[in-house]
Amino acid sequence: MGHIQLTIEEYEALRAAAAGNYIEMSPSTPPPKKKKKKVSKYSREFGRQIKKLQKKHPRTKITKLMKRAHAATKKALK
Repeated sequence: MGHIQLTIEEYEALRAAAAGNYIEMSPSTPPPKKKKKKVSKYSREFGRQIKKLQKKHPRTKITKLMKRAHAATKKALK
């Protein structure tokens, strides 16, 4: 069997790939950016309500506050 000779750069790239540190071959193309989803009106209002309730009732379980926050959000949006 014959031997393969690698340059130092090729050897380091091969080691990095084997270790899980994959390198991109063409650095000129940047990865595509992910689009952020628009936060709904309901979600924003729910966030406000849950924060208010957590300030008022810091020791209450979050599950109880969630139920109250959903009710308060529905009321606020109608």
